[in-house]
Order: sequence, then structure tokens, then C-alpha cells
Amino acid sequence: MREFIRRALQKTSRMNSEQIQSLLSLVTEEYELLDAVLDSLSTGVIVCDSFHVVVQYNKASLRILPFECHEAPEKPLWECVYDTDIADFLHDAIQNEETVNAREFIRESGDRRQSISISVMPLVRSKRVRGTIISLEDITDKRNAEIRNRRLENLASLTNLAATVAHEIKNPLGSISIYVQLLRKSLVSHGLSDDASMSKALDVVDEEIERLNKIVVDFLFAVRPLRFEFSPVDINTLINSVIVLFTGEAESGGITLEKDTGTGLSLVWGDERYLRQMLVNLIKNAMSAVSPGGLIAISSRQDEDKLVITIRDTGSGIPEEHIEKIFEPYFTTKIDGTGLGLAMAYKVVKEHGGDIRVQSELGKGTCFGITLPVMRKIRQLIGYEENPGE
Repeated sequence: MREFIRRALQKTSRMNSEQIQSLLSLVTEEYELLDAVLDSLSTGVIVCDSFHVVVQYNKASLRILPFECHEAPEKPLWECVYDTDIADFLHDAIQNEETVNAREFIRESGDRRQSISISVMPLVRSKRVRGTIISLEDITDKRNAEIRNRRLENLASLTNLAATVAHEIKNPLGSISIYVQLLRKSLVSHGLSDDASMSKALDVVDEEIERLNKIVVDFLFAVRPLRFEFSPVDINTLINSVIVLFTGEAESGGITLEKDTGTGLSLVWGDERYLRQMLVNLIKNAMSAVSPGGLIAISSRQDEDKLVITIRDTGSGIPEEHIEKIFEPYFTTKIDGTGLGLAMAYKVVKEHGGDIRVQSELGKGTCFGITLPVMRKIRQLIGYEENPGE
């Protein structure tokens, strides 16, 4: 069809008005087909001319990378893009006539963290660069799936170590603890119980045994298969009980605990013990990040068939490069942290069919969002009455 149109255009001087009208209709149909193909693509496509001005784009490109070229039709593409990092990248790549494949960028779009892959290639015609083609792909779901798979793989690999850890560390710790108690009794029997230095040394040993034992228990808790006992759970009741648990610690640390629980929320089909531990771990994490005078806010609400729990703090925040790693076992930025608290919280939420996400900004705080499916109400679709005579 295009070859036919090209040959026909060469003969326009010999065409009558009806033939020209027919040719214009064919050209219009060809361009409409091209527009339909571009708009049907899930990949964003932007075409610029030799002056770097946008001459063609599809709907996907606007959805993936918002830009505005109508108000300033003569501006180059990079001056129309809202994101400064992407604009700078496009400026350098286009000006240098470079071919760049799959450069990734992170955009904060409302409450969504978006991953974008951008490729840039020169538009060559008749062996000369006549413009630029930019392709855009939203790879957010792909990256999230990779992160989830990596976390699950890490948990699976750690599970194989659980039995060895239990025997090689936990059992010797128990033996050490027993012998410490025997030493204490021996000191009493020899009249040395008043020796302050020896008592202090034994107290330190006891504390270290307890600390190591807690690490082992947390490790086993994070990696071993969890045995859930599901029942209807009132999330607001659970939140209230957890807040009571932290009220004293928060007051002594000058931290404000704020609660905003919704009314009339549906019940969740879950294991109350593990859901409680998940909330405890997240609030503990917030407590360690918030300075005196700071705030920790816990809220709950229902969004159709999902229950949304939010734990927000005004703490130190999480560096951007750590956001994707915080749910991985043993990853921690704390000096005395084990890196298992958030891994356990992630595991519990996933086992309940929910999801957990985090948003954070250094110096401003962190917000964890947990979604859990609510219990579905059983409805009697067909009513009937039994015949009393039968």
C-alpha cells in the first residue's frame, strides 16, 4: 500500500480532483492505521525530528512518562519532561546521537513507586540522522516480581540451615546456661557468693547467652515453616492491644503514639498470634528510628474487600538503595539488629494472602502499608421454606 501511494504521489500533476481526493483518503487511512498500531502498543514510543521536537507519540508513552509538548510545540523533548533526571538523560543521549538500551529510572508517582526502562536510538534515513526514537517500558511489576522471588529464594535457602543452627548453637547455649547456674551454686557453697566481680562476670555471661538464644529463636522463627491456626480476627482489637504494649516505652522515650482506626471494619481470616507479632515487629522498627518528640501513627481502614493497615513514623527514614532489601533476611542497618524482624513480617503478611509495601524519605520518616483480604460473608442466594406437612 505504501509503495502504491508513493508511486501515485509522483503522478499527482496528471490526476483530476477525484483521483487526488481518493489518494488523500488512502494516505489518511494509512496514517490512521499507523496511529492505531502505536496506540495499541503497551510500550511507549516517542519520535522526535532533527530539531529534537516531538512529532509522534502514543498513549502508552504519556501513561509511562508524563510530558507536555502541546503548550510548547517548538521545545525539545527534554524540556517537556517533568522528571529532571530523565530529562537530563534524554538531553545527553539525544544531543550526542547515542544508542542507549534499557536505562532504568525510578519515579515516585503518588503512592506508587514506578520503575521505567528507557531506550534511545537515532532515527536514520538515507544514511543520515533525521531524528530520535525513544521507547519506554513500565517494568514496575517485573521488578517487584523479581524482588519477591529473590526474597522467597532467600527464605527457602535459609530453611535448610535451620536444623543445623538449632543443634549447633541452641543446644550448646542450653548447656552453658546450666553450667553457669552450677557455678553460682558452687560459689554459694564455698562462701563466695558476695564476690561482686565474679557475680558481675556471671551476669554478663547470662546476658550474652540470652542475647544469642534470642537471635537463634528469631532466626528459626523467620525460616521454618509456620503453622497457622486461622480464625476470625478483629484487626482494630489487635491494634489496640499492641499499642497498649508500647505505650509505656513510648512515653518514657518522648514519642507520641497516634491511633486512627476505622469503624465497621470486616474481620480478617488469620492467625492472631502471628499478626500480632507482625505488628509488634513493625512498631519496634519504628520506635528504634524515631527520636524523642517524634510520632508513630497507626491507622486502619477498609478498601472494598481489603483491609489496609498503615504504620507511619517521623523517624530517620531509609536510604533509597536499601528500600528493596529491607525485607530480606539478615539485611539490617542497625548496629544491634538481626535483620529478621521485617523478614518475618513480610512472611506473615504473604502467608495471609496480603501485601506489604514501604515508602520512605531520609530525614522525614517511613510508612509501611499492609493490605489483608477480609472474610467474605456467606450469603444465602436462594431462599426456601420447608413444608411443615412433610
